[in-house]
Amino acid sequence: MAGETPQSVEVVKVGFLGLSDGKREPEIVRVQLTSDSLVLQREETVYGNSLAAISTQVNNFDIDSNRERSVILRRQKSGGLGLSIKGGAEHNIPVLISRIFKDQAADQTGQLFVGDAIIKVNGVNVEHSTHDDVVQHLKNSPDDVKLTVRYYRAATPYLRAPAKRSRYSSETCNGNVAVADNDSGQSEWKTPPRSPTVPLTGGRYEKRWTNILTIPLAMAALTKYQTGTDKLRPNSFEVWGGDGVTSAVLHCNDITEVSEWCRVITTAIAAANATFITHMGWLTERIGASRNWQNWKPRFVALRGEDMFLMDTPPISTRDWVRCDRIYKLHELMCKMNRDQEVLDDRLYCLSLQLATGESCYLSVETKEELTLWLGAIQTATHHAVRIIGRKTFGVSWQRRLAALTLDFTTGFTLYDGENKTVLWTYKFSQLKGSSDDSKSKIKLLFQSPNLRHIETQELECPNLQALLFSMHAFLSAKLAAVDPVFVRSLANMAV
Repeated sequence: MAGETPQSVEVVKVGFLGLSDGKREPEIVRVQLTSDSLVLQREETVYGNSLAAISTQVNNFDIDSNRERSVILRRQKSGGLGLSIKGGAEHNIPVLISRIFKDQAADQTGQLFVGDAIIKVNGVNVEHSTHDDVVQHLKNSPDDVKLTVRYYRAATPYLRAPAKRSRYSSETCNGNVAVADNDSGQSEWKTPPRSPTVPLTGGRYEKRWTNILTIPLAMAALTKYQTGTDKLRPNSFEVWGGDGVTSAVLHCNDITEVSEWCRVITTAIAAANATFITHMGWLTERIGASRNWQNWKPRFVALRGEDMFLMDTPPISTRDWVRCDRIYKLHELMCKMNRDQEVLDDRLYCLSLQLATGESCYLSVETKEELTLWLGAIQTATHHAVRIIGRKTFGVSWQRRLAALTLDFTTGFTLYDGENKTVLWTYKFSQLKGSSDDSKSKIKLLFQSPNLRHIETQELECPNLQALLFSMHAFLSAKLAAVDPVFVRSLANMAV
């Protein structure tokens, strides 16, 4: 059914509220609060055959091929990208190219066809995005747009049959929204040669809930007050997204319902923020400097999910996160404060990042308190990253046989045979009593035996030794934090 939330996203609360634009009476909408967004849906009439049949065929075996194609479009001043799109996640189908305009950008490539599903826009996956989301990606793209597409032959009969279009469906023509029935006949229906047609039968009009607005919860805000005043909204509240533009005023039946919705939404926003960004702010990085010549550049640093991002400017859109070329896995780096004898110049409050690749970053902040804050934030973000990934496996050799060493946040160290995947040995993190390495590829792990009578030594060889060592440190630290967080916090404070 159109508008359903994917099963991978947890639905927290569903209900019916009034949606107001401040000009007309509130419209009844269905509100779905998920773990990552607030989705508003409107009941609309659609032609059941066109959307449901395509969804069924696409999700089964009627895909022309699994091959994806990448095409570069150069936006034209007149005509834009020269194509129209239909569909989207709200209809349980990908966004599809529905028209290609003759002699315009898409047509000139010779590589795009009606029925192509848009999988990525400039490297950002949009296969399961809504129609409006893909429109925004296309509008906000630079003049050179890279589309990754896959041809769905099941879509072609629907897209070529104007009689089967619902007057409620919409197309995006060259980045602008237009009603699908407004077909001027100026487009060229380019489809790949030898594409069989698939007749769609059994169509009928039916009512469905379709998404009209999705507000991501990360960095979102909620208020019960009228904008810029101390006056409460009567039995209503407003939610706006982190972009400062997307918002909705929702009306409830009474103050009890307002309080309940506000409680669950603010809780969900806090949870989304915790998984989205742990900490962010400006630091200064030392670039290619010597004692006699320094070059310091400001860097915007964000700790998000499993990664640390180093950027020249703060991220404004999702695209900025994807385009960042300095993304480091938190569990594969080591952070340390540079004490007085370790600083490289006259800047006092510095920290160093050592990466598993052998690279390093030397960063500076302005105050001792800020240094303490960053050290604690990196530690917290690393522990959170470990809990997100859960386990990490490295290819190793043990007693001259290929094996796989897995670090698991729950179970500890496990070594698997490289051929038959059987377990060769396993130890809890608490059993590790020491380790040593040759700084090249060999590592020796000392474990307390289960009967506590002796130490068992396991010698391994790992081609990616530095990453293994850093990951071991991250997993052990995260495990200790889960057992005794007060002790871990005290270690962070002692570091400064």
